Amino acid sequence: MDTMMERPAAMRASRPASVGVLGTVIAGLVLAGCGRAPQQVEQSVGTSTAMSQIPTTVRAVWVAGIDTLQLRVRALDGALVAAQGGRDSGAIAGAQARFREARLAFKQIEALTAYYEPSTTRTINGPALPRVDEDEGPEAVFPPEGFQVIEERLFADPDSTAIGDALLETRNLKPYVTRLRTAASRQQITDDRVWDAAKLEIARVSTLGVTGFDSPVALHSLPEASAALAGVRALLSPYRAQLGDSAWRTLDVALSHAIGLADSESSFDRFDRLGFIATGANAAARTMHDARLRLGIGTPAERRAFRLSAVTIFDAGAFDAGAFAPPRSEVATPARVALGRDLFFDAALSGGSSTSCATCHDPALAFTDGRARSASRSGALSLRNAPTLINAGLQLGSFYDLRATYLEDQVTDVVRNAEEMHSSVDAAATLLAKDTSYVRQFAAAFPAARTSVVTGTTLRIAIAAYIRSLEALDSRVDRALRGDTPALDREERLGLNLFMGKARCATCHFAPLFNGTVPPMYQDSEVEVIGVPAAVGGRRMQVDPDSGRFRITRSAPHLRAFRTPGVRNAALTAPYMHNGVFRTLEEVVDFYDNGGSTGRGLTLPNQTLPFDSLRLQPSERRAIVKFMQALTDTAGVTARPAVRQYQLQVSAAAATRRPPRTGH
Repeated sequence: MDTMMERPAAMRASRPASVGVLGTVIAGLVLAGCGRAPQQVEQSVGTSTAMSQIPTTVRAVWVAGIDTLQLRVRALDGALVAAQGGRDSGAIAGAQARFREARLAFKQIEALTAYYEPSTTRTINGPALPRVDEDEGPEAVFPPEGFQVIEERLFADPDSTAIGDALLETRNLKPYVTRLRTAASRQQITDDRVWDAAKLEIARVSTLGVTGFDSPVALHSLPEASAALAGVRALLSPYRAQLGDSAWRTLDVALSHAIGLADSESSFDRFDRLGFIATGANAAARTMHDARLRLGIGTPAERRAFRLSAVTIFDAGAFDAGAFAPPRSEVATPARVALGRDLFFDAALSGGSSTSCATCHDPALAFTDGRARSASRSGALSLRNAPTLINAGLQLGSFYDLRATYLEDQVTDVVRNAEEMHSSVDAAATLLAKDTSYVRQFAAAFPAARTSVVTGTTLRIAIAAYIRSLEALDSRVDRALRGDTPALDREERLGLNLFMGKARCATCHFAPLFNGTVPPMYQDSEVEVIGVPAAVGGRRMQVDPDSGRFRITRSAPHLRAFRTPGVRNAALTAPYMHNGVFRTLEEVVDFYDNGGSTGRGLTLPNQTLPFDSLRLQPSERRAIVKFMQALTDTAGVTARPAVRQYQLQVSAAAATRRPPRTGH
């Protein structure tokens, strides 16, 4: 979960107009900036002088929206002053209303703000959790700031102290908005990035906006999603003349339909997220794509996890696993994948040739081993639970404690770990270099190598390429989100809407990958403290003693923090959690429904999982489990090759190995 707080009953307000002040400003700017009546430019697509002026108009629209945000933040300041003391319920309600208006103003400019000023965006509207600067050491922990902190103080329990804190945070927020305006007024805007920002905002609304990710207490997510979509429509309005009446009308209808769906339901819990995504947001994204092509506008020249060529974030082929590889990595060719596949199943990588990667990641078990804890070389079940490797390449960071950024580093770590493979990639390469068939296979996979081709570096690159090839994103859930909604039955559809709504699961397991790497840019992976118990049952529950990421950073907020795993193929990967404590998905859902360990009476001050009950009905818990079961897809990735038999002189080669480093 994204914040540590209790969940009060949802506080809903009547929705303001979708465009409001910003829309009025835009209407004047568009007329002034484009200077042509629509009927005069039906033939003028992509290359006119007016077209070249549009980015300047877009920037003016953005700056005007920031001006509106500044006014709304000032109004919030005044309302909080009036509410000081926390005794006047009317004044508190007024401050809450001014808060909603201020963040609606932010949402209307979120597309360009998040795109061009991501750091400032996080400060203004980031999670209400302490921020750890790992580069500066374990003591570099900074308190949260911005709208989400204000929301927590103002909506969770607005007493006099909370109101005072909210006022202080509002005044801290003001200079950041001023900084944003200064940056925006100087920013060089280009057409390709305007349309890219608009596409990313549609993805952001679909994956974060409607889930409660950044409105976890007020649950004002649906009006804010509407405002964000209205902001996209406003952002693209300066292109209206160049598109012509017919094309603009098509785009406007699609965006208006998505906005209407967000406006159609006042209850956060009852909102049909599947319908919104499949028939609203995706349709808007496709229509935007067609409009961009009509204008002759290309896409930025860069590599990104959510492909620039993809139309929606739910499309087949929308993700590029290579974008999660180290910078300047070479392409994962079929020859490298095939080599990595053979290496994955070869025990020659381990000390004594006793263990392969497949020992703990068996394709027959969805690349897990079916145990609560994996066995170490001594035979003791002392390692952490083996996670699936299916779609493991579609995330930033490996291991439960995120100690390795890239899969290549994970390979190195596992091979050298004394409790796992007890060797090194260099020693394994020296051994394999004695096998002529491997030498030929390495040479085919790395034809540009200038020196010895069988090296520790090429070995780990090949295995990482194979793991990245284990991609399966065509479950029935995927097909439903792409528009084939009958792919899910009624109970599974309810489960999807609960997972992405009332149950708050998707505020950590982000759709559509359903792992913990944050969309739509996929540049950060979250760790969470949920209070996993050491065991279930018994008279007294205790939190598992594994310190998690704290062991790596030594930073207090990371004590017992673990990487958020993916839930795809969860039906095949029991048991669950880093220690395998839960045997069934039903147990997992029950644990979350009861607020983790803190919700069960244990003291865990840094738990990030909200510790009050979700109040799920038995039928709702069953529906969530059925939804997760519908995320099953292993097509094309679980075939196990025939194990090759190598005549290697293991004892002679052992003398060339470097002593392995230990540590799990």
